Amino acid sequence: MEIKYSPVFGRRKIEYEFREDIIIATVDGETDTFDFSMFPDGKLEDITTTLSINPIGNVERVDGVLRVEILSFINEEATDEERFPDWQVV
Repeated sequence: MEIKYSPVFGRRKIEYEFREDIIIATVDGETDTFDFSMFPDGKLEDITTTLSINPIGNVERVDGVLRVEILSFINEEATDEERFPDWQVV
């Protein structure tokens, strides 16, 4: 799986755990699991969550590779790497 953090300014904290094509997100002590293991090539829309905010943005599988944009809160002191993240393999 490849992920790209989508930064927004804010004080909340999101923690992620990655297991193959599964993302476990925790926001303010609440957890939701997003399982993309059965998702075929193409784009996925309308992702639902039990969390107070949806941490999952664009989801796409191309040639079997899952690419997911996920929410990341940053502050004014964020580095350029945090403000302008690249795709990374997890």
